Amino acid sequence: MTILKKYKFPLFILAVFLFAFAFTASLKGIDQYTSTDEYCISCHVHTHADNSWKKASHYNNKSGVVVHCVDCHLPPKDHMNYWPQKIKAASKDLYSFYFTDHSKIDWEEKSKLKHAKKFTYNESCINCHDNLFPLHLSKKGDKAHLYYKNNKDKLDCINCHLDVGHGGKKMHKANKAFLQKDKIAEAFKVATIITKFENFTEQIPGTDVSFEMIAIPKPDTIATFFMGKIEVSWNEYKTFLEETESEGRLTESNADVDAISGATPPFGDPSQGWGMGQRPAITMTWHAANTYCKWLSQKTGKTYRLPTKEEWIHACKANSNEDFFFGGKIKDYKERKFPVNLFRSPDEKINEYVIWSGNSNEKTSLPNQVKPNPFGLVNMLGNVKEFCSDKININGKTEHVIMGGSFNSKAEDLPYNKIDHTQHEAWMITDPQIPKSIWWYSDCTDVGFRVVCEFPNKQSKSHE
Repeated sequence: MTILKKYKFPLFILAVFLFAFAFTASLKGIDQYTSTDEYCISCHVHTHADNSWKKASHYNNKSGVVVHCVDCHLPPKDHMNYWPQKIKAASKDLYSFYFTDHSKIDWEEKSKLKHAKKFTYNESCINCHDNLFPLHLSKKGDKAHLYYKNNKDKLDCINCHLDVGHGGKKMHKANKAFLQKDKIAEAFKVATIITKFENFTEQIPGTDVSFEMIAIPKPDTIATFFMGKIEVSWNEYKTFLEETESEGRLTESNADVDAISGATPPFGDPSQGWGMGQRPAITMTWHAANTYCKWLSQKTGKTYRLPTKEEWIHACKANSNEDFFFGGKIKDYKERKFPVNLFRSPDEKINEYVIWSGNSNEKTSLPNQVKPNPFGLVNMLGNVKEFCSDKININGKTEHVIMGGSFNSKAEDLPYNKIDHTQHEAWMITDPQIPKSIWWYSDCTDVGFRVVCEFPNKQSKSHE
């Protein structure tokens, strides 16, 4: 009896130790099994994951070293956050595997930066690339890494290196082909001459591009003006880029309107692969949009410019007294949370007039997808936010007013009187150029503009 008592406690400790050992070994085995590339790809059942990974530099490179899925998509194993993130990722993946219709997932959209940032870790990047300034780094890369080193609180590695994991397309490669001139079937010889205040179709001389301008009924405090029926399209904006193609200027001075200098080539595809044509032009800076207006004025002999905030609001609300020109209040269109959403859905009328977060699939749309407002203007709300001419001071820095919300906006961000503003530095953060471009935003894809034309206009004889 004494002997049993003597060894009872040590035997218990031994049992606990053996259980812990077995559990740890089992856990380690499970970790190893669920960390293989084959396991990851079997769970993420779409061809993009496997094929695009094998095209990218983390798999296909000169060194022959393969970077595996978990090396990027989990923190390093010795990091305190490794197991919490692995459990979190596993829970999401299991739910998606069993309860999500994968055929309805837009994998291309899921691969974009704003989604990819949620599934990659700076700690993992630095774990492999602890030397940010290797001997083979280019001069541009050296400057870019120095900028990252001084702005770690604002940047993630993936901001500039999205291409290395999947796909193999360089984000910051100058797209010179974008500025190649399109073939013109039959160019307009003169701009449209306007003699009275009514809707007209403008013709850009020397091009085959035209666009509709709407005569906006006069309010009490604003002079009469015309406004573009749709947001400036890629068809229109590319004519400006093609004609003024240059290396661009490093200053924002364009005093000589007869020598307008156009944009440098953008980095990557400024349309984000969504298509051009009548879709709204995007990713240009406010300066670029303003320069386009100067160029258009020169080409047509009219006075084109960006709208003021007051003009934009008047044109958008179209004499409505509610939150939206198509009627209703914000609460009518807001998405409901559980359990309210089980009994009441948002009013779908908004989908007839607005491209917003509820129906956009996170990209721009063609203007014929929605109905116009009572003045005849299309996409005044949603699709892309629109530059106005007004300046606004934000924390001691000059920004510009933008209105209308975009394809990313929720219902509460869409009312005609909701005032937003540019975020110039934040929208330029991953631009690799030093100095940064004055023409293209590197980190903003949902802002464009529409033009206003003043009336009456003093059209020069050369345009008559």
